[in-house]
Amino acid sequence: MRLKFLLAAAGGCLTLGACASNVAQVQTLSSYERLQDAERGLVPVREYADSAAMAGVVSIYLQRASVAAGVAEASGVDAERLDRVAGVLSRTMCRRLARGGFEVRSDAEGASHSVELTITGFDATNPVAAGASGIIGVFVPGPLNPRVPIGIGALAAEGELLDESGQQIAAMQYDARNHLASGGGTLTLLRGDIGSTSDGEDLAQSFADAFGDLLVNTRDEAGGPRGDTPRGTCPEYFEGEGFETEDVSQD
Repeated sequence: MRLKFLLAAAGGCLTLGACASNVAQVQTLSSYERLQDAERGLVPVREYADSAAMAGVVSIYLQRASVAAGVAEASGVDAERLDRVAGVLSRTMCRRLARGGFEVRSDAEGASHSVELTITGFDATNPVAAGASGIIGVFVPGPLNPRVPIGIGALAAEGELLDESGQQIAAMQYDARNHLASGGGTLTLLRGDIGSTSDGEDLAQSFADAFGDLLVNTRDEAGGPRGDTPRGTCPEYFEGEGFETEDVSQD
């Protein structure tokens, strides 16, 4: 009976799209005027990057990601768990920028630019329902993923690169549910550790990679300088499972 109910719910989600709606979010960017629709790894995003200005990015002060006011209360997830998601987002962003040849600093002194990251919306994973979605996913067709949209978490996040005067050089708005991003939440299922923030952590890494790609690729196309991130920088943002293997250039 329970499986029959889940299958019926999944069918409704896939046909109506109601269960895959965007998570409620707040706005934190300094400007939204120049954002354009784009797609990053099956996820629709809104992004902007000033190619000419990106050519002048020498070093980046990466501020630790924050959680916007009201997100914890709206999601029902406690602040400590959301802080872990923010830590995963921060460290993944550091690694992506370092791997892409940016000099990342954990201190603002001497940095030519800064990156601000904010979690602006969050839906918790329902461990029981999400686990069932992985089991019955083989019976219900989905867009290139092993899970159907039942109990699956969502994340909304924003990031922007600012120059010393506070002028926005690049920005991204991201809003996804984990059956359409991060390999469809495959890593969460394989780890077997589904918890209230499991999908959120996967999506935080997906967002960091997407925003990092925008910055790295735009800088490279503009012929900007490359630098090195001092070893040990990225672990300052978060030390936890999933980051055991690091390249020398990243840490």
